[in-house]
Amino acid sequence: MTGLDGTKRDIRAVSYALCSAVFGVIVMRLVVWFAPIGSGDYGSQLGSSALFSLCTQLVFFLGVPFIIYRYYGRRSFKGVLEYSSFKGFKPYHLIALPLGVCVFFITIGVSSVWSALLDLTGYNYVPSSTPMPEKFNFGFFAAEILLTAVLPAVCEEFVMRGGFLTTARRTFGTVGCVVLCGVAFGLFHQNVRQVFYTACFGAFAAFLTLRLKSIFPAVLVHFANNFMSVYIDHAVEYDWAVGGGLYDFLGRTAGARFWLVVLSALTVCALAVGLVVVMLYLKERRVIENKKSVIGESAFDVTNKRVVLTGELDPERIAALEMEKEVYGADYAEERYKPSARDVMIVVALGVTTVLTTVFTYVWGFFY
Repeated sequence: MTGLDGTKRDIRAVSYALCSAVFGVIVMRLVVWFAPIGSGDYGSQLGSSALFSLCTQLVFFLGVPFIIYRYYGRRSFKGVLEYSSFKGFKPYHLIALPLGVCVFFITIGVSSVWSALLDLTGYNYVPSSTPMPEKFNFGFFAAEILLTAVLPAVCEEFVMRGGFLTTARRTFGTVGCVVLCGVAFGLFHQNVRQVFYTACFGAFAAFLTLRLKSIFPAVLVHFANNFMSVYIDHAVEYDWAVGGGLYDFLGRTAGARFWLVVLSALTVCALAVGLVVVMLYLKERRVIENKKSVIGESAFDVTNKRVVLTGELDPERIAALEMEKEVYGADYAEERYKPSARDVMIVVALGVTTVLTTVFTYVWGFFY
């Protein structure tokens, strides 16, 4: 490998895409902070959120990275989607929707613990949200779903569990990629109140993407988690029958029957694990079925104990079938790329930048 070919080129492309995401967040937060929209009512606040989210998500998380992968990375439109793991949607991926609901309740617990730890350090957070309208407004509700659930689920996954994870996989194993993507996603939010639980979520989403060979489960989990956040906020505000008393119930139960909260948390975690296991089982069953079909039409090299596929040797097809060991031999080990300091220089600089901006939100409370 020489010049800017292959993985070296992809590392630089990912670095530039991450620059777009990190500095896009900073720029748009400054824009919204210094150029507030309207008179300060809920509609104006939603307008500011729309300005921030539409520009940040569609331009800096999706548009610019896509252009970089497309032209600098020298890929076709389809190639960019495959590079970002937007491929291979299967019906069992829909299990990620109830999984996302479980993740929402787990996130409540994780974020509560993190907030308590921050309080112990003297951190003082003063909410600046504007009260919702007295009467439910479906337009506002739909807009929040779009801005909070739909766009982040697609755009954030594209930039974080897309090309970034694909390229990281060429250097790190599964554990390394999960940790790296978790830390990166937490710092990527550049908000001390969000950094911990988003890091946990980022690691989990990376695990799903790696094991299921597709970004769609992570997208659906992300959507369901964020959708539940918007829904519960409205349910509590307007006293809806389903979910309206959730926070009051948790508050009362935590004080009087803490053991019930712990039991409920363990139950939700067990359910989440069960849903993940089901998806992994269905995926593996499909892989085994595909392998049997291909092996049945192939020859076998008895001497080297390898499957000999018919037709031209296609590494991408072999990887898609997950038949590396069958085709290349039982001793096959995936080759790792060792990046130079120059390869990762921009990524390291972005890491330092996000650490500093996250610390800034802790010291001064500035995040919008």
